[in-house]
Amino acid sequence: MASSTSSARVNSKAAPAAIAVATTTTTTAPAPVSSSSSAPVSGSASLAGAAPPATSATSGLPAVTLSDLIGQQLKHLNPDELLHKDELQLLVLLTPVQRQKLSRDLEDVELGASTSTAAPLSRPENAEEDEDLIGAVGGLGISSPPTTKEPLLDFRPHVLKWFQHLRHQSGHFKSEEESRRLREAGNDSYRKERHPLKASDLFTEAIFLAPARNTLAAALAHANRSLALFDCGLYAESYDDCLCALDLGYPEEYLPLIKLRQAACALKLRNFALCEEHLHELLHIELNQVFETRTHELWHQCEVLKVERFEMAVQTGDDLDTNDSKAFEIAWLDNSSSLHTTRALAKNALIFESEAVAMVPSGNCRVCDHCGITQFIPFPCIYCSNRQVVYCSRKCRFKHAAIHAVECFGHQIELFESFGEVFGMPRLLQLAFRMLITGLPEMLSHCRKKPTLSKLWAAINGGLQERQDIAYSSVLRLERLREERPTDTVIALALACHILAIYLSKCTMFFEQLEKSLPTASRMSSAEWELLCAALLMRHIGQLRHRSLTACRSFVLPADPHVFSPLNEFQLWAAPMRLQEGRLHLLAGEVAVVSYAVYPDTLSLCRHSCSSTICAKFSGRKVTALALLDLPAGSGIYNCFAGGNFQQMPREERSKQLQERGIRCHCNACQLAQSEDQFHKFHRYRCDNPKCMEIFTPNALPHAPNLRWWLSEEYTQPEFNGAELIQCPHCGDFQKLEWFWSFTTSLIDCELIEERCKLYAAIERAENQLMDLHECKVALARLLLEQCLMVHREGATVLDDWEFNKLGSILRSVLPGVMAQYGGQSIEYVKYFAYFWDVMALSNYKCNDRELMQMLNALEFIADEFKDIFINYYEDYIAPKFAEESYGSVVDTQV
Repeated sequence: MASSTSSARVNSKAAPAAIAVATTTTTTAPAPVSSSSSAPVSGSASLAGAAPPATSATSGLPAVTLSDLIGQQLKHLNPDELLHKDELQLLVLLTPVQRQKLSRDLEDVELGASTSTAAPLSRPENAEEDEDLIGAVGGLGISSPPTTKEPLLDFRPHVLKWFQHLRHQSGHFKSEEESRRLREAGNDSYRKERHPLKASDLFTEAIFLAPARNTLAAALAHANRSLALFDCGLYAESYDDCLCALDLGYPEEYLPLIKLRQAACALKLRNFALCEEHLHELLHIELNQVFETRTHELWHQCEVLKVERFEMAVQTGDDLDTNDSKAFEIAWLDNSSSLHTTRALAKNALIFESEAVAMVPSGNCRVCDHCGITQFIPFPCIYCSNRQVVYCSRKCRFKHAAIHAVECFGHQIELFESFGEVFGMPRLLQLAFRMLITGLPEMLSHCRKKPTLSKLWAAINGGLQERQDIAYSSVLRLERLREERPTDTVIALALACHILAIYLSKCTMFFEQLEKSLPTASRMSSAEWELLCAALLMRHIGQLRHRSLTACRSFVLPADPHVFSPLNEFQLWAAPMRLQEGRLHLLAGEVAVVSYAVYPDTLSLCRHSCSSTICAKFSGRKVTALALLDLPAGSGIYNCFAGGNFQQMPREERSKQLQERGIRCHCNACQLAQSEDQFHKFHRYRCDNPKCMEIFTPNALPHAPNLRWWLSEEYTQPEFNGAELIQCPHCGDFQKLEWFWSFTTSLIDCELIEERCKLYAAIERAENQLMDLHECKVALARLLLEQCLMVHREGATVLDDWEFNKLGSILRSVLPGVMAQYGGQSIEYVKYFAYFWDVMALSNYKCNDRELMQMLNALEFIADEFKDIFINYYEDYIAPKFAEESYGSVVDTQV
């Protein structure tokens, strides 16, 4: 719906477990040291590049960046001398606790006031170990490695200075003047253009740009948006906007406007008690005649509706045919888990449903930070400097308040985005961070004695993992990636965990909250809390690098820098949740990871197989697993943890990804002698040499190991026209691929009928060389549909029925290939038939009953919010175009 496009400036590109540490350094001016701020700041530190070191205008000293902090420590640490048994032992080796506990007075010293105290990464002056820690790390003595070099950087002061630098660097995108300009543009759109959806988008941008120091600008934008949303029928969102306006200081002279709108929203939502409450408030305000008349009208409408209200018949639980028994059970063997079915399950049967214990947005689109949906009117945090932190309602914002209170300052200084510039997995650390701050307070509330660091760590590794009444225990039980020796990546991640622990200590009240969650006062110092949190963060990262990280995929709008900017998204919608004709492919034509989540009781416990037995449907925070085939009782439940299954990726690529996650695959798909045949059948060519004409599969290409050369810029630039690319192994000739170069050339001038005819001809010639289910056919068909629908939509040319029939036939011919490779229960299948539905909506082209039912059934496997949009689109544009006698009882058609 309107305003759901991502406008986040950081785009997270996930590469599971491929965590590369950047050691190039760029320095920027340091900022004065301070530990707290509420001013939003935009921009993040530039951590890689070749710019010369910048210096501070006041001190003349080069600034410290995250690459400096981690790179310098790696430079002066020898991984071979950091052998450890668990995460706490590694952190102790890097960050030893002083023998005498650090007093809280010392911990509260003015940040940066002294750099003479022992750095946390330096060894204690005396060589004796803390007695509490000896038993906490498996009974090993923690002595200082004699040959480890002393780090050059004083770690903690430089970490704090780096926080300061992030806070004070330039790049503020919020502007009161720009917010006012957009608010006025929204008013013009609403009053003159009579376009509430467009006005709503403009008011949303005004809210994002309103500075936190002047909340009146945000209050006015919320109030104006509430009126536009009311006209769109979004009464709950309109009511929330009214509350936001009042919270942010909406002028009292306009209070009757807001109260009237609140009463009207409550009436539309059939909340009569709330409506009467606001009407009573209005009766105690001095109103002019217009407002007084409107108040009495609402009161009368409320009384009438209360009289007409009747109780709806509700089906009782006794009438429902349900099966409450679990369809799966957890089996443990040698500290390794697996899921098995408890009864026979038919294809498409429900296996399990569960909600994520922790979730973070990916940055690819706008996601509610609490419930995980993507189609909503955003309610942002006014203090955060980026646009990642938005909520679909005030209710979600309230439920997420405890977590966001810890993360807010980090978002203000764009801390997590800065970690993404050093590590190849931007959201990995934030998800581990969220697992910690969500679970640790809950776990500590069950402690009955005064904990020490050693006792608490022993409990975490022991009895607490067995507790069934603590949600965090299921997280602690998760398997993690274990490496034989500490690598630079592991040490860099440990240093990053320590930085986050320092953030918790110095920039939040998290440790104070931990103390309050304990039944009795602890004997742990702030430095020990840092050690514990850093060790748990390190554990969670190890779990995420193994099997626990779940990439939740869904549709994303082709937003900036693709097709639509946030201010133009209103062009998609005819009404909320109802698209304009021919716009479905713009909503569902792109599939990407929208969030990362952890499901410790279900998905994370599945064993790996390149031939998965489940289809995972992600809808917000919830995952639903459905059977891909008939499963007998007691059979294993398998999920593919590679980037694609045995039909979508070659075995070598799958093995590489799995090895990085510490998974060894022994599935049947990998053990068969001809295991690559299932992948190769989507990449077979017929040699274009008239004397050969043999069918073959090419060898892997240097820049396209998955054989999808048409997606690589290395092979598709115009200068490569005629270059030697694919070689026939039978005759040795290189394929000319004349049809591909003709297609890409004509695609540029698609608005001309002559060029479109060349495109159709190129597709026909490609049929002679691309065999049966070749994946390139699907790619060409999609590009063709995308460009033709665009020129039709923009009015550059109007396609007639002949062309629509041609486009429909082309796409219809490749859909079986999509089903064969991805399955009819996949989001990829829905992505491609979205183009097909647009062709049917814009023309008289039709499909048969069987195909239509297959498409409608596939909607059960996409997020609920998109399912509703697809159903609405079908009812508005597809169903009316079919004869009633053919499609009146389509729901009864057997597939």
